[in-house]
Order: sequence, then C-alpha cells, then structure tokens
Amino acid sequence: MTLIVVSVGTDHHRFDRILDWSEDAQRTTGARFVVQRGATPPRTGLDSFEYLPSDELEALMRSADAVVCHGGPGTISLARGTGHRPIVVPRNPALGEHVDDHQVRYTARLAAEGKVDMACEQSEFLTLLADPRPRIALPGDDDAAPAVEAFAAIANQVLAGEIPHRNWRDRFVVRRIP
Repeated sequence: MTLIVVSVGTDHHRFDRILDWSEDAQRTTGARFVVQRGATPPRTGLDSFEYLPSDELEALMRSADAVVCHGGPGTISLARGTGHRPIVVPRNPALGEHVDDHQVRYTARLAAEGKVDMACEQSEFLTLLADPRPRIALPGDDDAAPAVEAFAAIANQVLAGEIPHRNWRDRFVVRRIP
C-alpha cells in the first residue's frame, strides 16, 4: 500500500485545508495517509499525530512513497533530506492559515527552481499525487556512481598525457586596454 506522509509543521494556526484534501485523497486513491497535524483537529478517517519528535517524523518520511507538507523551510528541508521532492501546500493567510504570504512566495521560488511541487488548489494536489513521485539522490546513493566513473576516466586521461597540458597563458584571454 502506498504511504503518504503529510506534515503541517508546528505553527499555532489551523490548517484544515490540507487535512481535508488528504482525507479526500485517501478515500479516492486507497493510499494510506499519516498526518502530523499540529493545531488542526484530527479527522476520523486519517491516522494522525498532533506533533512528532523530529527523528520520528524523519523516519516516517524516509519510509514514505510521497511527502506532502506546508511551506515551512524546516519541513521542506527535512522532506528533501529524506530523498523526496515534496508536494508543498503553502499556508494561505487569506484563509487564516498564517499571518502573511511568506510561505506562498517561498514555495513559488522553490517550485520555479524545480525543488518542490506546489499545490494551491485541490485539483493540483490530486494531480501531483496521481503520478509516482520523483526522488532526490542523496549522499551515499548509487546514483552518484556514473558521475564518479566519468570523472575518473577524465582524470586518468589527464594523468596518462592523453589530454594536453596547457600553460596558464593559454588558459586565459588577455586583453590590453589602450
């Protein structure tokens, strides 16, 4: 069964929208959602915890097939550190979920850089959950092996003299300004 971990962080504002969306998605997808819900009241259909120690939340994220979170930098960083490109639902101050729009602006920047996927509407949320989630290569992952091999091949060519050595003057373009 697919495991989706959702974290709303530790802010004192309620975040009903993300729990409502998660409850609907659990019903329609059959995935299991486990939610760290903070100040938001529990939903009967969701496994949830008010707060979890960070090491427990990290372990839960590592075992997840996907991570959904609010737009807090700490939670996004934790999700990425466990190998996920998270689905981020930034808190919306117009809905009473936060005091200002810093999460919307921060998440939009990270989404533009390809570091997260942003969902501001339930339809976006469901679309992002429908496809397998991309993973991030972490230190120690085997994904680095091809890059290491390519670097080693170039280094061996340099050491064997197959790539000509250039002196410092050949490396720089020197222009004289009259």
